[in-house]
Amino acid sequence: MPPDIEVDVQAVRRLETTAKQVASSLAALEGQIVSAGDVPSDAFGHLPFASDLLREKYAEQVTGGKELFGSANAAFGRVAGALADTVEAYERNEQDLDDGFKAIQSGLPG
Repeated sequence: MPPDIEVDVQAVRRLETTAKQVASSLAALEGQIVSAGDVPSDAFGHLPFASDLLREKYAEQVTGGKELFGSANAAFGRVAGALADTVEAYERNEQDLDDGFKAIQSGLPG
C-alpha cells in the first residue's frame, strides 16, 4: 500500500499569500515602468536621427518592461489561484473523509 501523503495546508496557504504579494509588487513595478515611459518629447535632445533613435529605443524598453512585468504579474496571479484551489480541494477532501467516518461510526451498533 502506498504511503499516505501529508499536506501542510497552512504552508500552502502561506505560499498562496506570498504569490499574491509578489503579483502585487510586480503590478506596482509595472506601473512605475509606465510612469518612467512618460517623458517629455525633448528629453532625448534635438539631434536629427540620433534623438529619434534614442526615443524609439527608450520606448521599446519601456514597452518590453511593461510586458515583462505584466506577464510576471499574471503568472504569479495564476500560481496564487492554483494554490488557493489546492487548499480548497484538500480541505474539501478532509471534510469528506471526516463525514464518511462519522457516517460509518453512526451506523455501527453502540
